[in-house]
Amino acid sequence: MRFPRWAIPAAAALTASGLVLTACGQENAGKRQNAAATRTQPQADPSADPSESPAPEPEPTTLEVASITRLGKVVTDGNGMTLYRFDNDTARPPASTCADACAKAWPPVTAGGGDTQVKGVEQSLVGKVKRPDGQWQVTLGGWPLYRYAKDGAPGDVKGQGVGGTWFAAAPTGKKAAAVKPATDNRWKGWTIVKARKDPKLGLILTDGQGRTLYRFDKDTGKPPTTNCFGACKKAWPPAVFTGWKKLKLEGVPRGLVNFIERKDDGKCQLTVNGWPMYYYAKDGRPGDVKGQGVGGVWWATTPSGKRAMATGGGGGNGGGGNGGGYGGGY
Repeated sequence: MRFPRWAIPAAAALTASGLVLTACGQENAGKRQNAAATRTQPQADPSADPSESPAPEPEPTTLEVASITRLGKVVTDGNGMTLYRFDNDTARPPASTCADACAKAWPPVTAGGGDTQVKGVEQSLVGKVKRPDGQWQVTLGGWPLYRYAKDGAPGDVKGQGVGGTWFAAAPTGKKAAAVKPATDNRWKGWTIVKARKDPKLGLILTDGQGRTLYRFDKDTGKPPTTNCFGACKKAWPPAVFTGWKKLKLEGVPRGLVNFIERKDDGKCQLTVNGWPMYYYAKDGRPGDVKGQGVGGVWWATTPSGKRAMATGGGGGNGGGGNGGGYGGGY
């Protein structure tokens, strides 16, 4: 096959340049790959460990403020976990005395990268102190800060008052103290009975401060009689009736409310449908129903004066039956 003269020099020029055209006029892939393979590649450091990567910069520690129902404002970390201070430490000069087993139960709040970030906390109160193990620990008002290992979720304050030396930190660095509920002096000295909804027991009776009222199976409603005296009375203080002119009811039929005169001290005790009413000394705050089912004879009370029973169950002992409520002989 003869080629035109003009075609031969062009083909030679392409061959000389190392570029060969296929029938489709595209560069030969094999030639291109070979050319790429001959380019200089960066050499890996033979001493480098491929499993290791540069450690990320530690994030700054964050201090925030949260409101806790019983304690008011407390300091938390960036995840909402409560932060504590330890009475055995010192603030002037700042020093931590919690190490080893103590530090496992109370993990120190270590200083991250950069300055500690604050939200609702005065920056000038924040500092850091070097721990015996060499780590830097965040301080507030000079006091080293800790978390509590048993706090499982934001808002938990299970460490408050532990050992009489551990306390949630207030935004000032001082101890967070229990908030006293506001009192309404308009009703001071009144007998107040309210019906409130308990998530497990339904409607139950409380006083004006939200304390649960209980009835005792060893009493009688007809005739109204109390049989709780002595040690029983200390564990189950009677609910006092202050008179008809100082009686306030919410959700309770007035016709079911009355009183009896106690034989031991002559005081008037509130009754509902004939049943004498009591508090439980171990109920520490409004809404507690720790007395429910104690000894199988103590029960929260419905607005009609009956036993309150747990929804869907007949026992309704709600944590009772521990024998500590003077239910089985006292």
